[in-house]
Amino acid sequence: MQGVGIPLSPTPAGFALWHPSSPWKTVRSMLGLVLLLSFITEFTALLFSSILDSNSNGIAGPTDPEMALGSSICLTPLLLILIYIRRPKLLQLVKAVPSIEGRTQHILDHDTVVTSPMPTTIKHHIVNDSTPLEMPKSIHLWALFFCGITFSGLSLILSTILIGNILILSLLVICIVIPAWIIGFSTPVFAWWSASTRFFGLRLTRREGEAMLIAGMLSALPAIVINSTLFPISISMLGVNNPMSSNLGIFLSYAVSAPFGEELSKALAVLLLYSYIDSAKKGFYVGTTVGLGFALIENLMYIMSSLMGADGIAFAFTSLIRGIGSVPGHAMWTGISGYGIGYYLHKKRGFPVENQDTSWVLYDENTRQVVSYSNQDKAVTADLPNWWLKHVGSGWSLPKSPQFCIALAICGHSFWNGSLFLVGYIFENSHPIIFVLAMLGWIVFLIFMLWYCSLRILPSLFATDNKQQNVPPNYY
Repeated sequence: MQGVGIPLSPTPAGFALWHPSSPWKTVRSMLGLVLLLSFITEFTALLFSSILDSNSNGIAGPTDPEMALGSSICLTPLLLILIYIRRPKLLQLVKAVPSIEGRTQHILDHDTVVTSPMPTTIKHHIVNDSTPLEMPKSIHLWALFFCGITFSGLSLILSTILIGNILILSLLVICIVIPAWIIGFSTPVFAWWSASTRFFGLRLTRREGEAMLIAGMLSALPAIVINSTLFPISISMLGVNNPMSSNLGIFLSYAVSAPFGEELSKALAVLLLYSYIDSAKKGFYVGTTVGLGFALIENLMYIMSSLMGADGIAFAFTSLIRGIGSVPGHAMWTGISGYGIGYYLHKKRGFPVENQDTSWVLYDENTRQVVSYSNQDKAVTADLPNWWLKHVGSGWSLPKSPQFCIALAICGHSFWNGSLFLVGYIFENSHPIIFVLAMLGWIVFLIFMLWYCSLRILPSLFATDNKQQNVPPNYY
């Protein structure tokens, strides 16, 4: 409540206020948002499908008004809940400032009087909660992931013997399936996020970090509509029969629709976060976080489907492959798009060029003129692991154009999806063991190539920092 007769004062420039927090609190709050956004995603896709292709056969029509109305009714309260959860977190600050013109007693409200030992003036501020982003250590999250997947996979395998007992089945769902599902789709994403946040050495509030992750989850909305409705209808108009079930239709969906729809949707999400981006390096970080947010929604659906048959081997295999390969893949591809977008925004806004002898720059927001800058020994450096540092001299420079970066991300995504489909198609009629070995071998190759490219691209972002060339890691 505002004090009696004390007006609100402007918040001091650069003022930050936060409350104590737990690193695991961010994980818990994001899990609730993932579940909420998954329902929003499904009902949004259902709404578009009911209008454009209600029987989901990839051919335009018919429209189902009842399905459209039902999905709209279900979607509306979910969107209102999301808006309520993401409302600005404001805190009231009452500050006493020593002043010879002040008083020693102040009435804050009808029941509260503050007494100070010296004359003070009282100021009221309404400030944003700027609690810093704190994440659990990635090693703890990876330990939870591997232990949870191992235990859950073995339990699901053993439970198949007793699946006929309804009581055991209920306990299985409560004690194994639900925790396994949560651990499988979420912990690898948070582990990658925790590691990348420390690697980049950026100062973020928890609300900023969550906004980036949520933007990635929301980017799944247009991507799913494109993949499930718009693209099948488009290729059916071009003469592709059975676009949802034919080999050609499925291949085009994997190699064309998913890469274009998903990477463009994620790039748009990065662009909408332009207020957080002040350099190419920051753009890369925002892009990786958006990609991880998208992976949360996608993982949820893939791992849920692997659990439908209570198959421990399928669940463990899907969780491991997606956690080690697909999750960092989404982060890397969107990070490349974010790099180009960040470079474009950095150049367009007129920030100091990157070859200045500075480590942080103080600039005037109105004139964009440099006011002062620091020395390198005062800079905040990134917490880079040794396996990145040894590749700094051999880094691959990314293109500066956002169009080329987005195209590169689409190509990488397309090669991953399309090659997996082609390997499966080639060995489809082979012996099951040969088929499994071929698919597994190609997945291992794709993961190896992803890591190899990462070890060449990522160090180039920090090359100048580690060569002590005084390149600014951030601007304020």
